[in-house]
Order: sequence, then structure tokens, then C-alpha cells
Amino acid sequence: MMPSERPVNMPMSPAHAAQSKNVSRRTIMRAIETLDLRASRDNRNHWKIDPQDLDKWADAQCALSEHAHPILPTVPTSDLEVKLAVAEAQRDAAKEQLAGVQEDRDRWREMAEKLASKPRWGWWWR
Repeated sequence: MMPSERPVNMPMSPAHAAQSKNVSRRTIMRAIETLDLRASRDNRNHWKIDPQDLDKWADAQCALSEHAHPILPTVPTSDLEVKLAVAEAQRDAAKEQLAGVQEDRDRWREMAEKLASKPRWGWWWR
């Protein structure tokens, strides 16, 4: 029997479990700490992992990773170009409207300044 081969139902150490599932030992330990992976400690305080529990955990990890990055549908470039053209037209219209409002504001400001600068003559100024 080769060193990396083990009997089917023999408990594994975290290092051997990591090697068998092609993940780091830290990943296995993190799964044990978060109680995602069932494991127990023996009398020498070494972790022992049941191969069936490891398989269940690995299958769950594969299922999670498939759902973590779903493939998004792509939008055709022509649709994006049309949306961009519409957005640019709206931007240009808003700029023109803003320029008109600013001209109107300036005209009202000039009229207000002219009215404020005229001297007031009345019976109370005598």
C-alpha cells in the first residue's frame, strides 16, 4: 500500500483530507471550525475526519461554487450602442435646457439690479 492510499472507511487527518480533495489544509480546518465539516478529536488531540463526511462537504462546496458565479447573459453590442445614443441625446437636451434657464436667470438678475440701483424719490426723502 502506498503512503497516500488509505482503506476506504479509515478516518483521515486534515492534511490527508486536504490532499485527497485538492484543497489546502487551512480550508479543511476552516470548514471544521465553522462546523461545515464534521470531525472529531482522538485521545492525542488529533483531528479525524470520516471520508463520507468529507465527500458530503466536498459535494456541497462544488454546488456552492457553481452557484456563486452564474454566467450572465451578454447584451448585444448594437443594443448598447442604441442605449448610448439615447443617453447622449438626453444629455444634450438637458444641457440646452440648462443654458436657457441660466440665460433667463441672468436676465432677471440684471432687471433686479437695475431696479435696486434707481434712487427712490418720495415724500419721505424730503
